[in-house]
This record gives sequence, structure tokens and C-alpha cells, in this order.
Amino acid sequence: MNPRNRVIAVTLLLAAAFTGISTRLVWIQMVKQDEYREEAIKMHTCGEAVPAQRGSILDVSGRVLAQSMPLIEVRLDGKILAERPQELAPLAEILGVSAEWLKGQADPENRYQKIAEGVGAEVEGKLRASRLRCIRLERKTVRNYPNGTETAQILGYVNLREQSGAAGDRPAVFEVGEAGVEKSMDRYLRGVAGERRIIRDAARREIPYFRLSDRPARDGYHVVLTLDQSIQHIVERETDALMEQFHPEDVHIVVMRPATGEILAMASRPTFDPNQRQTFDPDSLKNRPIADTYEPGSTFKIVTLAAGLNEGAADLESTYFCEDGQMFYAGHWLKDHEPYGLLTLRQVVAKSSNIGMAKLAMQIGEEKVFHYARLFGFGERAQKGEGGLPGEEKGLLRDLKNWNKISITRIPMGYEVAVTNLQMAMAYAAIANGGKRMEPRLIKAVVDRDNRVVMQFIPKVVCQVVRPESAAKVVEALRGVVSDTGTAENAAVPGFEVAGKTGTAQKWSNGVYSKEKYRSSFIGFLPADRPEFLVSIMVDEPKGKLYYGGQVAAPAFKNIAIHVAEQLNLNRGAVVATREKL
Repeated sequence: MNPRNRVIAVTLLLAAAFTGISTRLVWIQMVKQDEYREEAIKMHTCGEAVPAQRGSILDVSGRVLAQSMPLIEVRLDGKILAERPQELAPLAEILGVSAEWLKGQADPENRYQKIAEGVGAEVEGKLRASRLRCIRLERKTVRNYPNGTETAQILGYVNLREQSGAAGDRPAVFEVGEAGVEKSMDRYLRGVAGERRIIRDAARREIPYFRLSDRPARDGYHVVLTLDQSIQHIVERETDALMEQFHPEDVHIVVMRPATGEILAMASRPTFDPNQRQTFDPDSLKNRPIADTYEPGSTFKIVTLAAGLNEGAADLESTYFCEDGQMFYAGHWLKDHEPYGLLTLRQVVAKSSNIGMAKLAMQIGEEKVFHYARLFGFGERAQKGEGGLPGEEKGLLRDLKNWNKISITRIPMGYEVAVTNLQMAMAYAAIANGGKRMEPRLIKAVVDRDNRVVMQFIPKVVCQVVRPESAAKVVEALRGVVSDTGTAENAAVPGFEVAGKTGTAQKWSNGVYSKEKYRSSFIGFLPADRPEFLVSIMVDEPKGKLYYGGQVAAPAFKNIAIHVAEQLNLNRGAVVATREKL
């Protein structure tokens, strides 16, 4: 090729090359500009969630029942440590562990192994100052329950969950309530996570000057309960004492204010420690006062008693022949625990005569018994609306069309129905509150970090079950139960007049009512004429020779009531016990 042709060929090649490059540049800058810009942004920008601090759960006096505590996790990158073995000794010295142990934790194939958790501020400072490349410090929170097993089933627990964002973003880790108040009030406790979007250089370090956005988190609100931790402790202690003395299958106790429906304490056994997740037993997580249903026995007699008095079918001096302890009705025997003859209605209640109560029920009729059972709240959940605990059962109160011939004699004495302890407590609270049934209340308020009220939960009246004068007569009858002629002499509290009722129900076992397995209960309130608090106790299957409600649950009521009265600063001199009159 001659020189002229060679120059032309080279010129053409250069022109073609520049044309191709120019075309490519035009394609990149004009056609693919948006796509490549997005890729560049993704490579150099990153979204970081700014976690919100979960709110605390407080008792009525502001004492902490649950709170989130910050902690630092130290994670080891085994791959980098293998490349930089000189970092092993200083890291071991700062953490206070042996170099041999630390070397054993390193795994180049499994990076970022957790080697320490909850390190103190001094250790954290040393680690950050050391600039060791083989470790990563992660700031996290852990939910802490200062009282351990106390209030565990009420508070519940939380789990950690990840919420993924856009590609390249680090997922947000947050605490979410899984049971109890942690679950029912989760949307208030959780708060709202913030976001920080940053630009990083080639070494993945943030360039603060070019921070794109910084939206702060809104920390969760605090939830204030109606619970009083001091009263809760009293109840927890007595619950343990019942377990130790009678070795029952379970125990549950509710303490509340009849006038407002406020729950002051609630406990059951078995229980769990929400701080020790590895020891959780699913059966112990259940909040039994609201989740367990059972045939209550004689404590249910309050329904027929109130119905008869309110309807004017009887008064406390009306008499009933109790058949000397045995009555044959509709092909079945109904028995009393003692052979009683002629009793006044007042005595029927005090001595807990099944036959006397059955005769009152037959006098007023099935429709009235069913109607008042509904008014007292049986067959429906006691908690309604926001703030109720999850897991509540509504129990069982069959429609009239499903009653059999002997239901009118069995339901008045607490059989053929299923209730929760909370339902029984609220029914008795209605009588203590002049016939006015309140909705149970566990949440008092939601407050922000400056203690400003965000939401207030006020007492709510459900209905007027009976007239105030009828309720007063029921209270008068219940006072006779807690006397030396009643079944609950052991529930008497020195210095106060107590009203209450015992219950001893045979358990259904293998197709029959067992003569060896019982549920023992007592529900009472004081002072009887102006009740400040009510205690409902149920002991499932006490072991040993004692099984009557007056022997098992009534003494426990007395122990609790003495201490709760002191805690509430009730004046013993204002209501002096006058048991000699009864």
C-alpha cells in the first residue's frame, strides 16, 4: 500500500473510531442517562432506618413494668481477622477474654459472629477508639421486665422483626408486641421509625455534606395501667402460697374497684418470665382469669338471688323447704352438702343450699334466670373496645331452647354454664356498685414522653343489672355468708364488714362429675356498705383433704384483703365488724 492510501486508511479508521465513541457517548448521555443515573445513585446512596424507642408500660403510680433498654452488640468479622491477625490481641484485651477463645470464635466463612452483648460505655469507647477493622458494633434495644414473672401474663412479650426497604437499604429491626398489653397497645408503644438517606464514597463511608434527608423517629408512647404494683405483689405472693399449700392445677386471682371497673391486680399460675425467652412454656403464657372457662358452682347463685329480689318474687325472709338435703326433680336427684329443712332466703345464701336456690329459680322461671344471667354479662366477653386484653373467652350460656328439663335446677347453682374469673368478678362488682355493671378497665391512659395525655380511658357503665335497693339486699345476704353461721367465716377481715360468696364445684371428668376433683372459689368485697375493692379467687383442683371454697379460697381472700386495705389506706375504724349480730 502506498503512503497516500495508508494515510487515507488510518484517517478512515480514526474517523470510524471517533464516530463510534461519539455515538456511544450520545447513547449513554441522551438515551440511557436516567437509567445510569439511577444505578449510580443506588451504588452510592443508602437508606438507614432510624429506630424508634418503644414506649414503656407503667403501673398506676408510674412505676416501670416494661421498658426498652439500649445495648451494644460486638460482632467479629472472621475474614478480616484472618487477613489482619495483629488485631486479635488488642481486641481480646479490650473485651477481657483470652486470645485463644476469641480465635476459636472466628470463622472466615461465617462473618459477623456475635461475640459480646451489652458491653458497658467504657468498653464501647475503647472499641471505637481502637479502630479495629475486624469488628462491627451494632446498637440495639432489649425489652426488659423489671418484675420478672409478676404481671407477666398481663404485659405479654415482644419479638424482633425486620422491615425491608428499598434495594441497598439496611432493614429496620423493631420490637412488636406478641401477647398481653404489648400486643393490644402495640400501635401506641411502637412509635414510628425515622429515616436517614446518605451518600457514600468508594470506601462506603458517609459524605455528611451530601446527606439527602434526615427524618427523625417518633418514639413510642407510654401506656399507663390501672394496675397497682404493690397490690400486684400482694396477689402474686398469695398465689404462690396457694400453689405451695394445695398443689392445684392452676390458680387465678383478680382484684378490682367495683365503682370504676379498674383492675388493680391480676395473677395466675403457672406463669413465666418474659426476660427468659428460652424457658417459655406455651401453657404458662395463658392469662387464665380471662382465657380459662369453668363451671363456677355456688358463686353463680348471685344471679338467681338478684333476679328473685329484683322481680319481687321473694325477699330475704322468704322461706324455702330444702327437703332435708335431697330433692328428686325431673328424674334426677339434687343434693345439699348438709341436710337442711326450712330456711329463709338469707339462710339459703349463707349456707349455700342448692335446693333452696333451685326452688327460687323455679319460682321466677327460666326466662328470668336467663335474662339476668345475660344482664350480668355471662355468655359474652367482658372487655370491649380498645385497650382490652387479647385472648379473652366469652364462656357459655346456652339459649333457652337448648336448656333441658333439669337446667332450671342446675344453672342457678353454677353448672351447665362456663364463665371466666373476670366475668364472675364483674358480676359481683355490679352488686357492690349498686346494681350498675361497669366495663373492666386495665388501661388508664396513654401519655407521651413529656407525660402529656394522648388518650384517656374513662370508666364506662355497661348497664343497670338490678335496682340499687335490690343490690343492697343481695349485699346484705352476702354479708351473712362471711359469718360464723355462713360458709366463709374464714374470709372475715378484722375491722371491716365483708360481703362475699363461696363456691365448690365438682369437675367434669371421664363423662361424670368427679367426687375427687373440685374447683374452689371465693369472691368478696369490702367494706360491704361502700366497697373499695373486690377479690375473686379460683383454685383449680386443690390436693388434700381440704377442697371447699370456704377452706381453700376464703383464707386466701382474707390474707389479700388485709394487705390491700392497708395499701389503700382504708380506715378500719370507719366500718367495725359486728359479727355478733349475724
